[in-house]
Amino acid sequence: MISHLKGILEHVDKAHLVVDVENVGYHVHVSSGTLSRLPKVGEKIHLFTYQVVREDDISLYGFLSREERNLFALLLTVSGIGPKASMSIISGFPIDKIVTAITQGNVDLISTVPGIGKKTAQKLVIELKEKVAKAYAIKPSDMAIGMGGDEPLVSDAISALIALGYSPKEARVAILKSGIDLSSQNVEDIIKQALKSLV
Repeated sequence: MISHLKGILEHVDKAHLVVDVENVGYHVHVSSGTLSRLPKVGEKIHLFTYQVVREDDISLYGFLSREERNLFALLLTVSGIGPKASMSIISGFPIDKIVTAITQGNVDLISTVPGIGKKTAQKLVIELKEKVAKAYAIKPSDMAIGMGGDEPLVSDAISALIALGYSPKEARVAILKSGIDLSSQNVEDIIKQALKSLV
């Protein structure tokens, strides 16, 4: 699984781009929201990616944030929703609006996305309401505020702990409880110490 790409933005098209990573060009499908926030061609880019493998195709989908990639992966767990439909949903609205629509059961809003009918929207709400509420109720970046140290670093550590199944609150408490000096550590060390405090 290719989880992220760091390289040079080589080409941009309507729904995809090409990232040059040490002379290898990766064709990556992206949402319209990602397209609108890209650096200029020839500049550095960092994409969080999700690899979809099928019998007749291997595709990469790219996102500018982990949260977007995680939401894309969650959407794929709903039967009847494939990568194309998931990208349509992510292209249709900002991530916070999608999260609110799912957690509040706003089927009408979700079904305005091209290719998503009311039945699919209802299924999506039923299957993802609790998962999305747990994963996105509080942003990891919000949880990192006031903890001291490098906030993006702490935010990454909180995101990693959430990915392991802990709630944002549990992740924050674990990091605080570990007593680790957040100003002089890397993400891996913060996670290790936090996990020890959870035992």
